[in-house]
Amino acid sequence: MNNLELVRFRAELLQDIVDDIRADESGGIKEEKFTEIALEFLEESGETEGARSCREIRENSIGNRIHKINGYALSEGFETIDLFITNFKGSAELKRIYADELKSSVSLSTRFIQNLLNEKMGAIEETAPVFDFVHTIGKLKKDIVRINVYILSDFIVPIEPPIRTDIQDIPVFYHIRDIEYLYRIYASGSGKEPITIDFENSFEQKLPCITTPIKNIDYDSYLAVIPAHILADIYKDYGSRLLEQNVRTFLQFRGKINKGIRDTILKEPHMFMAYNNGIAATAESIIMNKDGNKIHAIKDFQIVNGGQTTASIFQTRKKYKETDLDKVSVQLKLTVIHDQLKKAEIVSRISQYANTQNKVSDADLTSNHPFHIDVETLSRKIWAASLPGKTQTRWFYERARGQYNDELYKIDARGQRKKWTDRNPKNQKFAKEDLARFYNSWELMPWWVVKGRQRNFVEFMKLVDNLDTDSIFYEDLIAKAIVFRTAERLYGRGVKAIGDLRYMVVPYTVAWLNLSTNSHINLAEIWKSQVISDDLETVIYSALRKIDVYMRETAPGGLIGEWAKKEECWEKLKTKTIDIDLSVIDSELYSASDLSDRYSQNTEMNEDQRSKFIKQITELKEDGWFKIDQWGKTTGKLDVLQSNFVWKVARKIERQSDFSNKEIRRAIDLIEFLKTETHELTSVLIDSGNA
Repeated sequence: MNNLELVRFRAELLQDIVDDIRADESGGIKEEKFTEIALEFLEESGETEGARSCREIRENSIGNRIHKINGYALSEGFETIDLFITNFKGSAELKRIYADELKSSVSLSTRFIQNLLNEKMGAIEETAPVFDFVHTIGKLKKDIVRINVYILSDFIVPIEPPIRTDIQDIPVFYHIRDIEYLYRIYASGSGKEPITIDFENSFEQKLPCITTPIKNIDYDSYLAVIPAHILADIYKDYGSRLLEQNVRTFLQFRGKINKGIRDTILKEPHMFMAYNNGIAATAESIIMNKDGNKIHAIKDFQIVNGGQTTASIFQTRKKYKETDLDKVSVQLKLTVIHDQLKKAEIVSRISQYANTQNKVSDADLTSNHPFHIDVETLSRKIWAASLPGKTQTRWFYERARGQYNDELYKIDARGQRKKWTDRNPKNQKFAKEDLARFYNSWELMPWWVVKGRQRNFVEFMKLVDNLDTDSIFYEDLIAKAIVFRTAERLYGRGVKAIGDLRYMVVPYTVAWLNLSTNSHINLAEIWKSQVISDDLETVIYSALRKIDVYMRETAPGGLIGEWAKKEECWEKLKTKTIDIDLSVIDSELYSASDLSDRYSQNTEMNEDQRSKFIKQITELKEDGWFKIDQWGKTTGKLDVLQSNFVWKVARKIERQSDFSNKEIRRAIDLIEFLKTETHELTSVLIDSGNA
């Protein structure tokens, strides 16, 4: 690792913390801000999901700390608890953590777990950040399978914590996530601790296998048989980390597939391998015996397909104590990928093609999806309106983490850097996950936003092929961002906050605002002014307070966090009367003619026109559109946005997806433009069947 790059990365991160606290009028603690950033990194790398910053420090009568945590995450089904404890220094110089400091972090987090599981937390104020978490665990303690403790630090931690302890028969695993680890995630998009399974030493067993006789440069493939009890033990230790390349979560026997797996294990265990499709997994490397017919160990073991099979085997053993897994074997198709640069593509294809049990969306979750390229292009081209006495600015979209700082540090002169940051202020930077939060909240899907940054992002990506990424879309997106971030500021933090439910209440309030105004909030005006009015702020603040109360009063069993993740919570809020006078913002709503002027021009067409145009578009077939794209790139006559639109058209034809009227108009305009171009391109159209 380049130490200078690490030092620079840390310095930028510390500056981001300072800038965020300055921008947040409700203030903040540096340790909390560092925790929030670290949790974003860990979510991005797939190590945790739906993590929440939650500072809980308990002291005794003489001021000695009893326990401490800085954040938590609960997995779907409550199998896994992730706890985060932060050792933040914030000093200018990068140093190392001493052994006694690490020991203290381990001890404080362990005592928190003991107090939590032994119900010795004492009285907790309902507005305390940890209240909802403690209350939830008290109700669902029986479901916990494993606890992970992540020790976060802005220093280097050169020593290892204890690997594991057990509390009330629940295994607790300890992990270091220091500044070096966060830098690896930042620098390479990975940094994940690979799962290495040593079958020989851990289970005193080797996996019999056969390999494909024909070799290739991309991967090796093996067919193996893994005993179900070993698979269940691996899942017990690692849980969803095994499934990090898999987009599904375990459905707790709600579906027929899982019930069938359970029933086969309990009634006909010897038939399991005949009935079940097995699992597909990937690895970085394996260790085999000399004969090449037995696997001793697998490095970076990840289940790409078969997550439900794996979790169902474990859950059956956990729920039915008499379960005998010795008679159950599982087929394993293992792909060892040689070129790690191709790993994401190969894993995506395996997941797409191997899955036959439950349909998996093949939405691209990477930053290279054309939608994200479009938004990035728009964010660099479109400037916000010039406001009196202020520098004209842009909103900077980080399609990939770190783009903002990369652009900044390309500028050598300090004066030019200051000019660049004035035009691209850090508080107007936003990432893919932020975009998804702004959009899904406004589009009346707040429960997805509450589920966490990554879960919400996956759901958002299912929508992008139907979005028109033009300048109006972008301006509206920024207006939605302004509304969302204003609501976050109004809700507040810490002792000045309305409560401790900001991550739940804000998306619900934004959704309620859009619903209650019939989607008539004048986003164009918010884009032009770059702020919302005092009257609209007053309405939002009132709604935040009332929806905070709604969450607390309606949560079944008092489990507020779980209630807010359900669509039912939103459906119930839609029927509730929120007594707020919306007439004060009448002047800030679109009129019918405003809406028509902004969104409907040139998109109306009758069915005959629509059918005629669609025929014209689809007759080119996807191959013809791909040729048009190639021509555009070669000649330079199509810009990035046009090229991405051509790609979108081809994909829709391939999938037989519907076209919006706006997309049809845009495609037909492009075809008409192409027909005026060179003979070379005309021949492309003829070859593709459009002449």
